[in-house]
Amino acid sequence: MADRVPGRHWWFRGEAVNKLLAFTVLSVAIIIAPSPISGLNLAQNGNQDISMLFARQAEDPVRIVQASFGADNLLLDARLENKSHNKVQNYRLGWAAVKKEDVRMGKGDVVAVPEGIDTTTAFDVSGNGIPAKDELSRHPTGVIVYVAELQFQDGTKWQADVKRIKKEAIEMVR
Repeated sequence: MADRVPGRHWWFRGEAVNKLLAFTVLSVAIIIAPSPISGLNLAQNGNQDISMLFARQAEDPVRIVQASFGADNLLLDARLENKSHNKVQNYRLGWAAVKKEDVRMGKGDVVAVPEGIDTTTAFDVSGNGIPAKDELSRHPTGVIVYVAELQFQDGTKWQADVKRIKKEAIEMVR
């Protein structure tokens, strides 16, 4: 008790330690909690679960490797991996809404990549209202999001194989 400062109570140190301990425990809990960024996020839509997925697109030049979906099942953002290492000038995301054997395809707007963003390896993009809310109102079993189109800086364009995406979508939702 020789280290007490006159006018200060000894429990102040204990409160600071308790607050630091509580902050540390809360921080660790947040870090180890499941993240919304994943390939699968089941969210409620009415009384039905909708599987929100992203297409594998392994052989495509740019593919989604992570995605985050909101409580309303809209894509919040995605991380794209560029295996071609060609600079992406603009992109368009698409979706396939699956209900049994019925697959409804859709595409978002073409989005220009802002200047200064390095798109030659991996880069983040916003969801831009993908999928359309009217598709979600039909209560699909699953929605698969994918990179639909690209234009590289050199002017070359690329489009996803829609037939392959449709087939993959049905298989993923089963």
